[in-house]
Amino acid sequence: MKRFKFLAMVLFLVLSVFVLAGCGGTDESAGYGEEADEVDASLQTVLDKGVLRVGLCPEYPPFESIDESGEIVGFDPDLANAIAEELGIEVEFVNTPWEGLIAGLNNGEFDVIISAMSPEEATAATDAVELSENYYVMSDVIVVRSENNDIKGKEDLAGKIVGVQDACSAAHAAEDLPNHGIEVAALNRYARNAEAFAELANGRIDAVVVSLTYANELIKNNPGFKVINDPLQEVGLAVVAKLGSVSLINKINEVVAELKENGIYDRIAVEWLAAD
Repeated sequence: MKRFKFLAMVLFLVLSVFVLAGCGGTDESAGYGEEADEVDASLQTVLDKGVLRVGLCPEYPPFESIDESGEIVGFDPDLANAIAEELGIEVEFVNTPWEGLIAGLNNGEFDVIISAMSPEEATAATDAVELSENYYVMSDVIVVRSENNDIKGKEDLAGKIVGVQDACSAAHAAEDLPNHGIEVAALNRYARNAEAFAELANGRIDAVVVSLTYANELIKNNPGFKVINDPLQEVGLAVVAKLGSVSLINKINEVVAELKENGIYDRIAVEWLAAD
């Protein structure tokens, strides 16, 4: 009987080892399962919904603005529509104030930002973003009143009052002037470019730093302003997505490359940005 009990105990211990080994295997599988849950589904989610939600601030012609019929139009909306068409889905534009774009993206209000936003502007707000390759490169330039003959280049901004839209690439360019030995008398910041140009028109400031595309659009109907052809900097524009949306951004890079190859990108650029 004692021999039987001893054998039974040995058998129990052996079975216990196998059971524990089995439990260890289950835990390992669970670990792989957790990793699988973290697989980037950003592209597939958009494709499954059939809609690419695009956040933009339509106050920056010719990249985006609202026309007389209330439609959002411009280079960025047309590019977004072309991207969506290549993906076989629709586009939904989410009109968002410039200062709320990054917060809206990270709150899930839209899938991407396509709103003439540079990588520097996006990452100034947060590092928690994914950036596409630059889909356009633009220059930041000086605009003055048409009768102003004192400012012929960026060096002439020394001692002048300069206006910029705050938290944008032009503001960064103006902020960098002291690093080039150019000390302005004051750098006035405005919530919108329109406010800066109103101040310029009224003679309260001497110049505005803004993108060349915006400047060209502005002076079409405003002969009281002129552009000084001495760019402060060149800056790229990128599509911005939430951190981790790598598959979506990679696909957008691929589609934009295709649009440049098949001529659709050039057609959109000529329509909206030909003045550059």
